[in-house]
Amino acid sequence: MRLEKYIATSGIASRRAVKRAIREGRVTVNGTEIFIPGHPIDVERDCIEFEGKRVEPLTERIYLMLNKPAGYLTTRRDERGRPTVMDLLTDLPKSIYPVGRLDLETEGLLLFTNDGNFANRMMHPSHEIDKTYLAWVNGVPSQRALERLRNGVAIHGGKTAPAKIKQLDVKAAPMPSANSNKRKNGIVAKLRVIIHEGKKRQVRLMFKAVGHRVIRLKRTHIGELGLGNLPQGQYRFLTPTEIAKLQV
Repeated sequence: MRLEKYIATSGIASRRAVKRAIREGRVTVNGTEIFIPGHPIDVERDCIEFEGKRVEPLTERIYLMLNKPAGYLTTRRDERGRPTVMDLLTDLPKSIYPVGRLDLETEGLLLFTNDGNFANRMMHPSHEIDKTYLAWVNGVPSQRALERLRNGVAIHGGKTAPAKIKQLDVKAAPMPSANSNKRKNGIVAKLRVIIHEGKKRQVRLMFKAVGHRVIRLKRTHIGELGLGNLPQGQYRFLTPTEIAKLQV
């Protein structure tokens, strides 16, 4: 078996993260550092260590969703001691990790697992799994701006794939003044955005490209899986039916 596949299926990290760890010299086989992904191993005889800890075969696969609040980093640990999404998961094995990421101020649906193959499928762009967001933006995008988003716009990291955009609501709302800490009334549009890519800060950068700042962003669905009435900051395990639908 290939080294990165064994580690990923052992529930330590996604295959992408494992490959990065191998290239950085954080993985050993029988005490020898391995730097090239794809290294063959004998799972019955070899001793594999990831960051100094022996890798054991996975005994139980875990799949859950979290309704992430704003203000939490999507990472297992932070060197600066800032709050992470792991702080919201109590009484769970340390082997679970987030599938993909939501940026610091983005809320909503975030998956966790210890199944590397599942995580790889969810994140790999070839599977084109839809992600649905609600975005509240400063001002009301014109029809021309919406068409640009639907056709794809240039952001850092390349042009985005076509998105599905629908304006849901427009209302006056308090917004911070550019010149003071006071708040003033402004126009805020609420839109539903469906994309299948996962570029860093993609939805925020898409709206910035057409002249609108995202005030609030919440992911509500991954594929057909939705948050439902899950309270913010809480998590629940996925049902077998939900897991099967995500793996189709």
